[in-house]
Amino acid sequence: MKRLVAIIAILAVLGFGTSRAYDWWNFNVNTPISSASHNVTFHIDPGESPAQIGSDLYDLHLIRSTIAFDMYTRLTDAGPKFQAGSFVLNANMSLSQIVTALQHGRPDEKTITFPEGFPLRSQASLVDSKKIGTLTGADYLKAARDPALAAAYSFLPTLPPPGDFPYEGYLFPDTYLVDPSLGAKGLVAAQLDQFAAVFSSDWRSQIAQATPGRPKEDIRTIVILASMVDREANNKNAADRGNVCSVYYNRLRQNIPLGVDATLLYALGRLTPEPTAAELSLDSPYNTRKHAGLPPTPISNPGKEALAACINPPVTSYLFYFTDRQGTTHFETNQQDFDNDIQKYGVSAS
Repeated sequence: MKRLVAIIAILAVLGFGTSRAYDWWNFNVNTPISSASHNVTFHIDPGESPAQIGSDLYDLHLIRSTIAFDMYTRLTDAGPKFQAGSFVLNANMSLSQIVTALQHGRPDEKTITFPEGFPLRSQASLVDSKKIGTLTGADYLKAARDPALAAAYSFLPTLPPPGDFPYEGYLFPDTYLVDPSLGAKGLVAAQLDQFAAVFSSDWRSQIAQATPGRPKEDIRTIVILASMVDREANNKNAADRGNVCSVYYNRLRQNIPLGVDATLLYALGRLTPEPTAAELSLDSPYNTRKHAGLPPTPISNPGKEALAACINPPVTSYLFYFTDRQGTTHFETNQQDFDNDIQKYGVSAS
């Protein structure tokens, strides 16, 4: 406490004034840089100085002031206690919380990043490739199928549809710090906890209200739509997510089959290549060329941007889209213009 008083006194002498000095300290040390949740993987190399650590945190927009970081680490004698390794920090952590976290890393913990739009099969393969202790992809899939999860997480379907992956869509893609001692259940719980944090009460209230011109929505509907968006949309252009979802809403409203080949690929158990002519004739509920309406389940685990795009899509008249050989997505309102665009630009898979 004496050190804090001394620091505030020094700031006051430097021209801040006692009240302003306290406000500056509280703002920079105790107030997070953001109220939004956003995980950031942070690395400390062996022997790295507190000054360099502070500079790295500042560059990643995790703290507001390297001066405040230096003062706080000196005040708390935290500098010598920082541990080398990887940490998952969050933009909604205060400087003081970050300093505490950097002193309590576990050397056996590893980070894993699940990309947006990965189905559970692909997430399990990623778990295998990371070699986190004895954790395997099979363990992960078993944990993700546990029927007890529905009782612990209200957003999960209580009567999941039949299939290998009843909770596909809810294993949120993000960066996680994995403690091997917690096993696959710990990783799955972390992903479900993150989904609950991202799919906020504001979003839930919003989708509970009827929207003119759109089918009735619930969490399941939004997750299914977003799971297709993350498989289909050009992630380099944020606006494409909303436009793609607007196509789905427009087709659902007019009872036009969605025609999303990614849904059939999901049933076939692969991400690429595109379905063959024979496969396109398969009578599967995931064949959205043959069957109108949504597929039975999500086809991937969508990220925050895709979820947001499906909760608040733009109002358009688009009924068609495709991505050309240059990676640009084109949207059209009628079959003729769609066919003309394909003739002119070609599609990415051709």
